[in-house]
Amino acid sequence: MEPLSRTLVWLAMALPAGVAIGGVAVVLARWARIHRRAKADPEALLLSAVSGSLRERGELANSLGELRTVHERLLDALPTGVLWVDQRQRLAALNRRGCELLGVRPGVVGLEAAFVLEPFPWLREALGREPGPAWRCAAGGRRWRLQRIEAPDRIGALVQFEDVTEAEAEEHRRQLRERFADLGEMTAGVAHQLKNGLAVLKGRGQMLKRAGHGEAAEDLLEETEDLERMVQRFLQWAKPLDPVAEPLRLEEAAAQALVELKRRPMSQGRQLAVEGEGGATGDPLLLHQALVNLLENACQATPLGGRILLRVAPGRIDILDDGPGLSEDTAIRMLRPFESGRPDGTGLGLPLALKWLNAQGADLRLVPRPEGGTCAEIRW
Repeated sequence: MEPLSRTLVWLAMALPAGVAIGGVAVVLARWARIHRRAKADPEALLLSAVSGSLRERGELANSLGELRTVHERLLDALPTGVLWVDQRQRLAALNRRGCELLGVRPGVVGLEAAFVLEPFPWLREALGREPGPAWRCAAGGRRWRLQRIEAPDRIGALVQFEDVTEAEAEEHRRQLRERFADLGEMTAGVAHQLKNGLAVLKGRGQMLKRAGHGEAAEDLLEETEDLERMVQRFLQWAKPLDPVAEPLRLEEAAAQALVELKRRPMSQGRQLAVEGEGGATGDPLLLHQALVNLLENACQATPLGGRILLRVAPGRIDILDDGPGLSEDTAIRMLRPFESGRPDGTGLGLPLALKWLNAQGADLRLVPRPEGGTCAEIRW
């Protein structure tokens, strides 16, 4: 029993020592491994860290690039112009439609906004406005619809803009067509009543003439003929239109109108000429009637020895006279039905020309010429 007891005691003493020695050995082995790694891998550890950072940044850049591409595509798909000026007053974005409307290149993004927008004061004014409802303005011979868009301060200023010139002109033509239709219905009834009464008066005048009352009969017949011409204009006004659309050579249409006008006494003593060439799509008969009406008006305004010029270009005809000219208010008023600049006028010559032009998609404006006279502008 004693040897066994001694053995147990030795084991009891040796076991903790062995455990301690083993622990020290493990610690020493781990320390040596760590020491060797620290000596061998500092550069590898640094490269690994840099590689991981670059990989993460590359993934982020790809994500941002995809987001920017989507953002640009969305802006370019808009039918209106979008302008973004950041807080540093630089042009941060201008979509494709905006570049087309302003006639600038996409490369202007990133430049100073004041430099890029110097030719467009109406856009600079829009950037300075408070966000709110859209408004319209005229600039560069066009009509614009603008809206300052609400955006967080850190983004800068956003403005949406579009050219509404054609849309407004079409809306104006639509309103005129509706007004012409309403007036036409009323005029048709009045004209038919007058026509019946004039037929009776004309018959009485002819009876007076046969009875030997020549002077009284001539006065009555002359007045009756003037009223008949007026009634004819009324009926032309009331007549519904069914225009055709076909390619036209505008210089040929202008020349044909001059040929007809030269047959009329009012053209005598005045120089008539056509210059330029161009095409458009319209109704040849309605265009001819409109041109003759406008040329008659130009002859009545131009004194003897004066010149009337038809200047043709693609999609446009200008009729320039040497008359006394018109104020802007008078030019607008004379295109309204029954507004005449002459005491003996019916007030339907110019409105009829406008009606015939509107029916084929063209518009008419009377513009005072700086050198004197008036320009009747026809635009498709």
